[in-house]
Amino acid sequence: MKEIDLHGVRHRDVYKILEKHYMNGDIPFEVITGKSPTMKKIVVQIALAFGLKTREKLGNSGRLIVSEGR
Repeated sequence: MKEIDLHGVRHRDVYKILEKHYMNGDIPFEVITGKSPTMKKIVVQIALAFGLKTREKLGNSGRLIVSEGR
């Protein structure tokens, strides 16, 4: 599973990064958001816009798994 590390990425740049993986069909993928609630919210909103679902990785609240379906 591909890993996308968003540490140091500006909030405004997240859409482009996630869109690239979505368009390449790299689903599912894991997003490292860190503990930032704002970054998590942005990732969830973008995933929903693509018709994807998210869940926290078990045992690591600083990572989200993005997969197909709702």
